[in-house]
Amino acid sequence: MKIGKTALAILLLALLTAACGQEAARPYTTADAQALLDAGAFNGEMQRVEGAFVTLVYGLDGASLTDYVSYQAMDTAVSADEVTVLILADEDAASAAEAACRKRVESQIENCRSYAPGALPDLEAAVIDRVGNTVLLAVGDPERLPKAIEGLK
Repeated sequence: MKIGKTALAILLLALLTAACGQEAARPYTTADAQALLDAGAFNGEMQRVEGAFVTLVYGLDGASLTDYVSYQAMDTAVSADEVTVLILADEDAASAAEAACRKRVESQIENCRSYAPGALPDLEAAVIDRVGNTVLLAVGDPERLPKAIEGLK
């Protein structure tokens, strides 16, 4: 039986992937934010953030952002809960957005020390994950959030 070069390459790639036992992670989508909200991974009421707020808060170049969704706690005096999914034009922009998310969480930790110390455990357990051109930032219940994110995969 003859196997073409392309078919052989695909077969070898499939075998190598299976041998590693790792699945390629799927990129995040804006629907994932709603799935996390529906999973009860956050401690209070959340409100969707619209407009240029996301580019302003994260210091992102709006031209590199192809889509996004962001929800934040309605009562920021007691909660730093947030879920943001950023979809970017390329991996360089995604890398910059990941760094911006880390900077935001660090800034939130410093700010909350004085006015919302109860939010510190949630911030210290924040999840920031980049897959391809997408970035997820989630600050919520440290016990429920990891399970909810695992449910996305």
